[in-house]
Amino acid sequence: MAAAFLLLVVFNIFLSDVLHDKVHRTGTELAKQVYELNLDPVVSQDIIATLVKSQGFAMNASDVPQNFANFIDLEQEVFSYKTVNLRLFHWPSWLVESHLFIFLNLILLGTGYWGFRWWKKMFKQLETLEQPQIQSQEQQVVEAPPKQLTSPKPLAHQDLNILYGVPTNYNHLFALFFWKSPFPANLDIDNYFKLVIAKGFGELVNRSVKLLPSGGIAVTLNNVPATEIDKYTKRLHQVIYQACLNYRSDLSRADIKIGVCNYRTGADQAVVYQLTKSALALAKQSAWQHIHRLPFGHTQSNMLADSKEHLFEYIKKKHFMLFFQPLFDLQTGDILQHEALIRIRHKSLGLLAARHFIPHMSSKKDVLLLDKTVILQVKKMLLNESGSLKVSINLHAMNWFNDEFWDWLNQQTDDFKCIDRLQFELSEDDYLKQHKKLSTQFECLEKLSAGIVIDNVRSSEHLATYKGINNICSIKLALELIHNIDTSTQQQKIVKQIITKGAELNFPVYAVGVETQNELATLKNLGVIAAQGFYFAEPLQKLADITPYS
Repeated sequence: MAAAFLLLVVFNIFLSDVLHDKVHRTGTELAKQVYELNLDPVVSQDIIATLVKSQGFAMNASDVPQNFANFIDLEQEVFSYKTVNLRLFHWPSWLVESHLFIFLNLILLGTGYWGFRWWKKMFKQLETLEQPQIQSQEQQVVEAPPKQLTSPKPLAHQDLNILYGVPTNYNHLFALFFWKSPFPANLDIDNYFKLVIAKGFGELVNRSVKLLPSGGIAVTLNNVPATEIDKYTKRLHQVIYQACLNYRSDLSRADIKIGVCNYRTGADQAVVYQLTKSALALAKQSAWQHIHRLPFGHTQSNMLADSKEHLFEYIKKKHFMLFFQPLFDLQTGDILQHEALIRIRHKSLGLLAARHFIPHMSSKKDVLLLDKTVILQVKKMLLNESGSLKVSINLHAMNWFNDEFWDWLNQQTDDFKCIDRLQFELSEDDYLKQHKKLSTQFECLEKLSAGIVIDNVRSSEHLATYKGINNICSIKLALELIHNIDTSTQQQKIVKQIITKGAELNFPVYAVGVETQNELATLKNLGVIAAQGFYFAEPLQKLADITPYS
């Protein structure tokens, strides 16, 4: 931007100089004409004034129109030719030729903007091409975590590649197909497509095909890896298209339309069907988009917002489930801790994650009951579980400043001998805004030997301020830094800065929301020592459901 601005200034200075030179030549030509006509400056003053005026000059300042006199000064100059000297007045050249200034500046700005867009596009392409080379170099120069942050000695035969297996996070796909041309009357469409789907998706155990009264086909594919939903959707369209070509060789891909809804176990089937119909309608309306997919979660927030239900009642009636998301050590494969996650069992929307229902629980009473319920369930689990694994809990922001909650938590410690295995997560944004009001809460947790985790960290800027928290256990990277980090050098740079600063302050740095192998490999190369996310495993109902790999 600075270079572009400097170029614009230099261009306008150059243009002004050229136009001023033009004025000087015109004035000199006037002096030459007066000399050649042998006009007397006194006797022929009127003739000279008319001649001068025709070229945009004036003999006297009063003869010039005063439209801009309040904020622009007239320029005066003496033009000479042999024995003739003319003292003339005129407006600045940039004002007289303002239309030329504006036109040329617009051309320059337009060219600069187009050039910037072109450069930006080429830079992105170059960045994509160079990414594998950058990652390879980072693998060579990455530093090992400091000794204070390293985990216990790795067990025998443990390898991070074990964690790179098939993801256990699954969705189900429900699809509706439409084709323009009918099949032969003697074809058993139902059995034909059952055979087609069975051959095309033999790796999936649970699948079904149903012929609809309208003549279309409904296909259900169960337990599809969440990271391959789009891949399976495109593959489904291809399988159906190839099957249709056997009987309708004149069909094009545009003649086969597919609507898909991906959902999880427990979702309302009526809602799934309506979403799939909507997706199919959108695909049929498009001339070029033959596949359209709507995820089941697409409507959850909207339906909750429109619903008059009080979600407080689901918690009160214990219509919920508590899951635990394991955090894996990337060197040994061991589980370092779990994060407690609550899911509401909604009567029509299935299991709702906290991000869907917490925004609809705005009262102090609701969120107090929510966190009390989670802590009591975690307490019950820890008392029944052997071992020393820690569990982290995301407290609602309102409860960090609720005295009633902290009085209740102190009371719970009388018969809770495992509270030192608890860690409470606090968003970095909330800490930075309210850290002066949190000293009492931090002292309370320190007295109880419970830990604190700073969550959603976006930069290394404020890490030094956490040094004053005696019982801080770790920091967790913001989800926005994790998603697609394998393709973003900017995100990699920020994460590397956080890890370096965290190592200086003896803060372990963890990654959350890891969904792909490339994201995980990049994070490990950068120095992240532990990670969690759907790539490793879905949240589990019992801590004992998953054990360290061996």
